[in-house]
Amino acid sequence: MLSLSNLITILAALLPAIITVIGGQAILIRYRKSKEQEVELIRAVREKQYEAVQSLYTLFGRYMALYREINRSDVRNPHVREDIMKRVIQAESEVDALLLKIACEFADWQLEGLEKRPLHYFLGHLRQGVQFWREQLDKGEHLPFIYASTDEYVRFKETFAETAALMVHHIHHKLEPSKMQREKAADIVINAFNYLNVEGKWQR
Repeated sequence: MLSLSNLITILAALLPAIITVIGGQAILIRYRKSKEQEVELIRAVREKQYEAVQSLYTLFGRYMALYREINRSDVRNPHVREDIMKRVIQAESEVDALLLKIACEFADWQLEGLEKRPLHYFLGHLRQGVQFWREQLDKGEHLPFIYASTDEYVRFKETFAETAALMVHHIHHKLEPSKMQREKAADIVINAFNYLNVEGKWQR
């Protein structure tokens, strides 16, 4: 049977190893907790980004409903036109708010081939594409979307589709949490709302 002095001697010899094991466990626990918090942050950020994509889908559907209503209504009648105009303005305002959300949450995207097609290019044409609806209605005219290849109709559909596709691509390929880039986000919004920066025909 070990004497007390021998037990103390053995424990003293094992103490560094015991401390190392306990310390290692503590470090491992802290590391795991840190990674769990990082994963939770990424999940929360992605959920918010997917909400932005879903908002884009919803707005597209709303505009398609408005398109059918506009072109089957007597928009030369001021009362009819004013009723529809209120909903067109509301939808356009929601697009404006979404552009700000995209600029803030996707300002750091780096996608192949975007060097010549910056984010504000897509957002600017998206904004002008929906602005065209209000301008046509204001003139008491139907939307000239007679054919699927009509320029303004193509721009409207493609800017919605390409912006949504690029956002989803970014979410899938951006594993780490995005860093807020205040100045870049502000520049994207300013350029998207500046007609001169997206002047010209929409090009894929």
